[in-house]
Amino acid sequence: MAKKTSWAVIIVGISAFVLVVGVVLVGVVGFVIYQQFAFQAKSATEMSADEEFAQIVARFDGQKPYLVIEDGEPVVSEDAGAASGKPVEALHIIVWDPDERKVIKLNMPFWLLRMTKGQPIRISSHDDPGSHGMKLKITAEDLERRGPGLILDHREASGERVLVWAQ
Repeated sequence: MAKKTSWAVIIVGISAFVLVVGVVLVGVVGFVIYQQFAFQAKSATEMSADEEFAQIVARFDGQKPYLVIEDGEPVVSEDAGAASGKPVEALHIIVWDPDERKVIKLNMPFWLLRMTKGQPIRISSHDDPGSHGMKLKITAEDLERRGPGLILDHREASGERVLVWAQ
């Protein structure tokens, strides 16, 4: 006569299976989220970087950036046309660093910016942990109200360039 399997063994087996499947799902979701937030840095020539920036700017068909840099401070442009009516899903940033000859890209889901709860957005290009960075005078709600479009297109005298747009 065959020995019957107890319910305790069946429950432990099912629990182990659910645990393994759960760990795998968390790992896959974590990898996908990491890929969304990961910085992408690639070597480039000045010409190829200019072409990449030009392709992105061409999508906005002459639209003025929402922010302009005046005296080292970002201010809302009076000429910036709004493209409201569409939801903002992501914020994209691309930076050209001529010293290192690299193009750096970052894609940030907009839900992450919504977590600022009305606080002005702070950006920093400094590696100094004590640096407070540059505090923008806009919030995620301001960007959402404006809608998708060109946010910042700035070139430094040294050749560094930053392009930010909402999609």
